[in-house]
Amino acid sequence: MKFLNKLKSMFETNVMFRQIITNNKDIHFITERQTKELQGVLLSMMKDIHFVCEKYSLTYFLGGGSCLGAVRHKGFIPWDDDIDVIMPRTDYDRLPELLNAEFPDKYFYEEIRINEKYDANFMKIRLVGSVCREIFESEPENAGIFIDINPLENVYDNKLARKLHGCVCELLLLICSCVRLKNNASKITPYITEKKQLGVIERKLRLAKLMSFFSLRKWLLITEKNLSRCRNTDSRFVSIPTGRKHYFGEMQPRNTFEKAVLTDFEDTQFYVMSGYEAYLTGLFGEDYMTPPPENSRERHAVTELKFPEKYMKQYWRF
Repeated sequence: MKFLNKLKSMFETNVMFRQIITNNKDIHFITERQTKELQGVLLSMMKDIHFVCEKYSLTYFLGGGSCLGAVRHKGFIPWDDDIDVIMPRTDYDRLPELLNAEFPDKYFYEEIRINEKYDANFMKIRLVGSVCREIFESEPENAGIFIDINPLENVYDNKLARKLHGCVCELLLLICSCVRLKNNASKITPYITEKKQLGVIERKLRLAKLMSFFSLRKWLLITEKNLSRCRNTDSRFVSIPTGRKHYFGEMQPRNTFEKAVLTDFEDTQFYVMSGYEAYLTGLFGEDYMTPPPENSRERHAVTELKFPEKYMKQYWRF
């Protein structure tokens, strides 16, 4: 585990990418006004997903910052501009077809097993007629406003099998990250200014070169198969390997997700997990109810943002 953590730290690029975005004049952080309007669109989208899940008995939980927002703010975190959802793998696989049946032509989804160009191991539900284009879009032509859906995976009860499975999943996710970077290197390297940053990029590119005997899509499909390898729906533990802290960092006892509990969210109610205290503590620390200082608050950046006329007529093209 120590070796795995050290290996991951050697290839960590999230902070670097935030710095690159900050220094890129072609990319702009979403403003406070845009954030409020985007939250309104996302809330409407989430109401549709909630409706489908209720009608067809699918289980979901608000995840990440959306769960934290529900618990701490009774809605969106004021500066947050996305929604994260967690679904058990079986319900995750059923959602797109049912959502399309109830709302034909309103949504489309990106999922690695369906979209040849898509480059992530979680699903995006996107709103037709909208634009929310980020710098690393895998399908720029389909970059609509989106909600992320992450699968909740079973985890082996056997300790050795659990560690082996987790290490394989973490390694595969790292390989995908490196190959993805290789495919997008031209968008990043012009903004690299520090020697330390360049060293991390070079390490990732070297690993990507070693793994280039498979395409990114092939690696993503291998990863997808391994993430859902454990079929024991009564296992003692579960995990969200595609979450921000990956397999081991997002592992929880199954009873954390034993029940879905309705909680207030803006002008409606959505579901969170019954063990949200354990989930949020694992993700954000014991002081999760204390908002972070302003300079530490996560912000997203886009190159283009467009809301459908039905919602509002604002259109930002940077």
